[in-house]
Amino acid sequence: MLSFPDVHALTSCLAAADADADTRGWGQPITLLLLHDGAPATDEAQREIRSLEFPLHPHDALADAAGPAALLHHIADELDGPATPYQATLAAIVGMIRVATPNARLLAWAACYRSLQPVDRRLRQARRVDAVDIDGRFYQLTRLHGDDHPVVLVDDTPANDAPPTYRGLVALLAAGVHFTQTRPRVGLRMTSTGRKPRSELDEPIFGVCGPDGASLRCRICGAVDEVTVTELPSMAGYGEDTSVRCSRCGSAETTDPIFGWRAKPATWPPLPPHDQP
Repeated sequence: MLSFPDVHALTSCLAAADADADTRGWGQPITLLLLHDGAPATDEAQREIRSLEFPLHPHDALADAAGPAALLHHIADELDGPATPYQATLAAIVGMIRVATPNARLLAWAACYRSLQPVDRRLRQARRVDAVDIDGRFYQLTRLHGDDHPVVLVDDTPANDAPPTYRGLVALLAAGVHFTQTRPRVGLRMTSTGRKPRSELDEPIFGVCGPDGASLRCRICGAVDEVTVTELPSMAGYGEDTSVRCSRCGSAETTDPIFGWRAKPATWPPLPPHDQP
């Protein structure tokens, strides 16, 4: 269960997301956020809560007029079904989080969207940031157009009359947890030379090691914390292409919205150079 400081930090992270949305104006489409914790600066410090945007396909980002709840259920179905681009996107995000903080926890999903709020018998534009954490707690920040600060609601036990986004976020949270916990791992076979074959692409290249799993170890060559991470806008037109590469042997894990997660192990030990004539 999340502690009171965790809930407070998560609420502050959502408030920061609302402030960031305010700087971008009121015409923005719906935005999804995945919230996780990071490593504390010291043993006594509270773990920092961070948010990462979960990129939407342009068609989905512009289709929120049908309602944010419907979109949340749609993405939950995509994460819980056969291989889809959204599964590749989630795998990429989780991979990036675990590279930076191997023992990070995925804490909540959030949606930032436009709405209308009845005020004094008339409707006013509003922006909401709704979230559900791993304990089922519901958060809602509502900022009326022209207001300096949002109104914050944190409901530990949401009732049946909770907004439709609550049930959509619960479905998204469950689908995301199921996906990250059941992602298949296929063991590597060894060749007759004792080297790991390049054709085995399903085994992860990197694993955690060290005290509290704070370091990242290349399973091909054994290098620890020698990684290079790159992120580029995907050629698919949405999401990102990512690469985590071992600086020592060149093995890499890559992700993209079309082909998903892939491992590219290098030959190790490297083959000796041929003698020159």
